[in-house]
Order: sequence, then structure tokens, then C-alpha cells
Amino acid sequence: MHMRKRVAALSAALLTATTLIATATPAHATPTDCRGGTRDHVGLSGVAWYICTGGTGGYRFSYRQKHPHPEIDYWYFRQTDCVPVPQWLEFSYTWGQKEVIDVVFC
Repeated sequence: MHMRKRVAALSAALLTATTLIATATPAHATPTDCRGGTRDHVGLSGVAWYICTGGTGGYRFSYRQKHPHPEIDYWYFRQTDCVPVPQWLEFSYTWGQKEVIDVVFC
């Protein structure tokens, strides 16, 4: 019986701590005033860029990369590291090999 009381007290304490941490953790606001584009075009290659100058949080590119063996028709889906507002995000792409899919807020 004594052990059940301890387990119940520990469970209640963990639940309370989890609730306090969850409510005390601020949510990131969505980045704002964002723009992007491409530059340095050479053939099928270039640099994609993106920047947000307002809000908080960060952003990253999601991209796909073709398997290095030309006879294997497979794409890997990846993401760049998250950068905080207002840092520039740049990504070197080559159409048909390594392509930006989207910008993701993080």
C-alpha cells in the first residue's frame, strides 16, 4: 500500500511538471516579410535563396536529390539546416539532380 502511494505521488508530480513545462515553453511565431529567388544561373544549375526579415523562428529548404547511379530512378528527400530570422538561406541546385521542393518554417 505504501508503494502505491509513492507511485501515485510520483505520477502526479511528473504530470504537473510536464504541464508546467508545456505551458511555459513559448511557441515560435511564423517568420514574416519573406522573399526568395534564384541567382547565378549556369545551364541547369544555380543558387536558390530565401530570407525573412520579420517574425521569429526559422526556415529551411526541403529538397530532393537523385540517386548518384544514373540507372537507378530513386530520389532522396532531405532538408537543409534551420536558419533563424533574419539569416540568408542559400542552396546550390541542379535541375534533374538536386532540386528545391519547398520552404519549411522551423
